[in-house]
Amino acid sequence: MRLFDFFRKITKNKTEESETGQEKIAFSEIENWIEGKRNEVKVREEKILVLVQDKTNVLIDELKGKITIAEGVDIESKKAESKINSLVEEGRKKYIEFVESFIEDLKSLEKEGFERFITEIDKIFLNFNKSSHMSYERATILIGKEMADIKDSIKSFSKDLVKIFNENKDIVDLSKIISLTRLKLNQISEAEETLKRVNEEIILLDKKITEKKEENQKILEEIEKIKKNEDYLKDLGKQEKIKSLEEELEKDILSFKQLIDFKALANFFHIFEKQMNIVKAHREDFQTNFNKDNGESILNLLNEAKLNNEAISEKIKQINNKKQEIIKNKQEIKKDETEELYSKITNIVLEIGNLMNKKTREEKRCTKLKSTIEDMIKELKEEFKKMNVELVN
Repeated sequence: MRLFDFFRKITKNKTEESETGQEKIAFSEIENWIEGKRNEVKVREEKILVLVQDKTNVLIDELKGKITIAEGVDIESKKAESKINSLVEEGRKKYIEFVESFIEDLKSLEKEGFERFITEIDKIFLNFNKSSHMSYERATILIGKEMADIKDSIKSFSKDLVKIFNENKDIVDLSKIISLTRLKLNQISEAEETLKRVNEEIILLDKKITEKKEENQKILEEIEKIKKNEDYLKDLGKQEKIKSLEEELEKDILSFKQLIDFKALANFFHIFEKQMNIVKAHREDFQTNFNKDNGESILNLLNEAKLNNEAISEKIKQINNKKQEIIKNKQEIKKDETEELYSKITNIVLEIGNLMNKKTREEKRCTKLKSTIEDMIKELKEEFKKMNVELVN
């Protein structure tokens, strides 16, 4: 069994601690608590690593002595075939090289963290066992006891390490929980900072919305003030008069159509295509075609066909007078100051809508962040429970 596999197994089967005397700490004290635990873990790790180093030094001394003994064995005296002697000699040489390499690996082993140390030393054992197995088997054909002594020292060292790791298995769990807790705290802190910025943005958006509404209200008040102005009221009266005149003008034009004898006009110009087109156009849509040239073309045809009469002339005069009156009234009307203000209101309403949509998005983001923070705090509490610690608000 690999050393680290064994360690992983014993940590996995760790029994749950009793809740009796469960420690309670406030969220505000988490950082100090974690720092204290981190220092505690560091002190324990250092003691363990010193202990392991002492045992390593003892092992190295033992191995050097036993290597010397193994190298001193006279293979030729074993009275075996030369082929076997050669195979055993090669196995001894290679195995001792692997043991010496194993010693150098132990000497150069980094001791920067308990969990990492376990992983690295496990790799050393794995590589040694894998690479030295065949050489050991060959050497033990003739050199059994001396080679077994070397292997027994390594086995004994391995058992001592497993015992040390087993007795201190809680350190790795605690280190992992501390690391995970630090990560979770950083995530919570970042989420809270983001939440703070989102809340500030919502407040800013509320302020902008209020300002825009106030601006809109001021413009509405300004419009109401303009509408009460005497000149504005006069212009409204003129606009009503223009509307009335335009309605009358439309009726006059239609009544003018009733005065025209289109049948007589058609009979008069039936052989002239251009004139007939004018007659047909006016007969089908008199209003539109009359307005194109103020009735000039149809009046010319009436004059040419001698179909003009006093009633027609009077109606044309009446129409032209009303047109002039409409033009005069339009010229007298000042520019409507409220139009620009209403345009501003339209833009402000759009801006308010955009700001409110943005606020809604930020509020949803705020809700999501709060939920995320709550979930992370729950996870944090669960991690602390593993250390028999209750987090309280």
